Amino acid sequence: MATALKLLIVALFFSVSLQGTSGERCGTSSIQVQTINTGETASSGDMEFEVEVKNLCSCSVRNVRLDGGGFATTVEVDPAVFRADDGGVYLVNGGGPIESMGAVSFRYAWDHFFQMTPRSLEVDGQC
Repeated sequence: MATALKLLIVALFFSVSLQGTSGERCGTSSIQVQTINTGETASSGDMEFEVEVKNLCSCSVRNVRLDGGGFATTVEVDPAVFRADDGGVYLVNGGGPIESMGAVSFRYAWDHFFQMTPRSLEVDGQC
């Protein structure tokens, strides 16, 4: 009985900690990753793409990580905005906060775009 109660408390805490002020969940589905072909060509001859990582949660989030889908680029990407973290996972915004409805953008160049998907995040404790 005590174990069941502990599990219920942990589940309740986890549920509350992932919800925003208006009650919606703030999980990876709250992160929108949009990649567009800019129509420009880098000096390497590769197409340039712009990636926008947007926080749709009503709370600020931090430590947003994306699966990079084999990411590579022939132009430098500011590591404070997007950098390899571990095993094909990339840290966005240096792990810093992305405000509600805020976005972080960067450009890369390659011969095709990479499908990037949200992997993890932390909801700001002040939410």
